[in-house]
Order: sequence, then C-alpha cells, then structure tokens
Amino acid sequence: MIKWQEDSVGSIYNYLSPGCRICRQGAGLVLFVTGNCPRSCFYCPLSEERRGRDLVFADEMPVQEIADILREASAIDALGTGITGGEPLLKLDYVLECIRALKNARGQQHHIHLYTGLLPGRAVLERLKQAGLDEIRFHPPVSEWHNPVGLKETLQQAIALGLIAGVEIPSIKPAPAIIEAVRDAGAFLNVNELEFSETNYAGLASAGYLPEDLGSAATGSEEVAREHFLKDDIKAHFCPSRFKDAVQLKERLLRRASRTARPFDYVSEEGTIIHGIIEGDLQAALQILGDLAVPEDMYSCREGRIDIAAPILEDITKELKSVLCILSIIEKYPFEDGLVVERIPL
Repeated sequence: MIKWQEDSVGSIYNYLSPGCRICRQGAGLVLFVTGNCPRSCFYCPLSEERRGRDLVFADEMPVQEIADILREASAIDALGTGITGGEPLLKLDYVLECIRALKNARGQQHHIHLYTGLLPGRAVLERLKQAGLDEIRFHPPVSEWHNPVGLKETLQQAIALGLIAGVEIPSIKPAPAIIEAVRDAGAFLNVNELEFSETNYAGLASAGYLPEDLGSAATGSEEVAREHFLKDDIKAHFCPSRFKDAVQLKERLLRRASRTARPFDYVSEEGTIIHGIIEGDLQAALQILGDLAVPEDMYSCREGRIDIAAPILEDITKELKSVLCILSIIEKYPFEDGLVVERIPL
C-alpha cells in the first residue's frame, strides 16, 4: 500500500519529484523565460506585467543576461531551478543555454525541471537531456484531457531518455484519460489547486468557479483532487494554493535573507528585512552618527538616504529630528529594491 502524507498547509502526496522537494525547501530558483504562449487557458494566473511579453525573470528579478540568473541562483544558494513561462520551449535555444550555464555554475547536482504545454518530439527531448535537464512536466490543454493524444508516448520517450517525467494540471474536473496515461507510462501526476488571480478572475467566474472566503483558492478544487486524482496506483501530489506563500515563498525569502542581510538588518520569521531609514539632511545625520560613536557597520549610506539598525534609530530619534531628518522603520522583501510591505514613521 502506498503511504499518503498530508502536511500542515494541505499538501497531499504519495510521491514528490526532486523538483517539488527542492521547492518545499525554498531552495529552487524560478526561471520565467517568456510570457508568450500559443494557448489562452481561462485559468492562467499570469500577471499583466508578464503575460504576452517576451521577458525573463529569475525569481522576482528582471534578467538582461544569463549572468543575472546565475547571480540570483547564488544569492539564494539554489539547489535547483524550475523553468516556466508562458511557454519556455518557444525559446528552446535560450532554455538550453540557461540549463548549460546553471549546470556549469552550480554543478551537475543542481536539479533543473521544466514545465511545458507542448509535447516535444524525441529530438527536442534529447537536446534538453543532453544540455542537463533532469525533470520535465507536461501540461496538456483541458480540451484534450478526455483524449490526450501523444501524451503517453511523450512521457515514455522522456523517461526512456533518463528524464524524470510527469503531468501537471489544475484540479478542475475528473481526467481519467490523463491518469491512465500517467499510470501506463510510469510517470507522476502533480495536481494544483485552482487559484484566483487579478488576471484570471473574470475567466474563472464566468466558468462558474467561486473563490473561498479566505485565500485565493477556488471552492471545490481540493475536493475534486481528493476524489478523482489521488489514486493509490499512481504517483500523485496535490499542491494547495496557500503552499506558495506559506511555504515556498517564505522559505525562499528566508534563504535569500540569511545570505544577503547586512549586519544591521533584522531578518523576520517571514524572511523579510527590517531596518531604519534616515532621509533629509544626510550630512548633518552623519555628523550626529559620528558624534554618538554609532559603529560604522550599523549603518550604510545609500543614494538619498541612510539605512541603519532599527533599534539604534529609535534610540537617537531626538538627535536626528533636531536637524530635521525624516525617520522611519521599514519592512521589505530581501532584494536590492525589494517591495516595502510596511513603513512606520518615527
């Protein structure tokens, strides 16, 4: 009997692919290759910023050159990379170049998986494998779930070439033919909870789906997965929408913050960075910091501001306000210009 497991955020599985295991550690780089895609799935959650635009992101960081990807992988000490889009195989040569670069920089043990809505032929699968791809996940369109022509053969070809292969789909409705293809090929199945976003809300609503009272999950999606996809005779994994924030993003932020935080930055339990900011007359502020013998490793001069340890800033608020400085404490994502999630004026 296959042993099923269920964790505190609602993931249910009897098998986790290496890519999923790395993701759960927050140790996976998300490489978004392009927002272009030949399909227009009504449930696609891709943002307006990325949809239909030929952009590249490494996690949240815009990419201009492959060196940017390698820097982000180093910043989070990535154990693996997930390549996604859009449809990444529309830029096959670029994907191959990225795979080779990541393997060269991070080592052959760096696990790379790729999502695709296409069913590439053997020649493309061979090129991906030769470049260093470890795992591939196919995403057949809903219109083909009842008769996924070629899926079983493509899964078998990928596995024969030494790739870990599976199918990844949203939990919308029963798909017995998908399950059959996965079972016959000896592949795995990842089922994702249907999730509302700003860009797919109208499409999901028009299709009759409703958001849960709390969170962004679609009502009933988990029940469909439990009833129709989690079968004992296949390797399966249900991934809930809340996993992304509760586990994946949090662990990745913590991983990045632990490597990039400055001596005066406080790293929160959520992986955000907390520090003080001094704005206004920076020359006068620096004079006060010197007069008060504030250690130089407890603050940093930036363009238009001084970043400083929050407790120190609170202690010397009176002195700095005497020279009309503007003071605040911020909580932000651990990036160079990371999103500020809270600002407290002093």
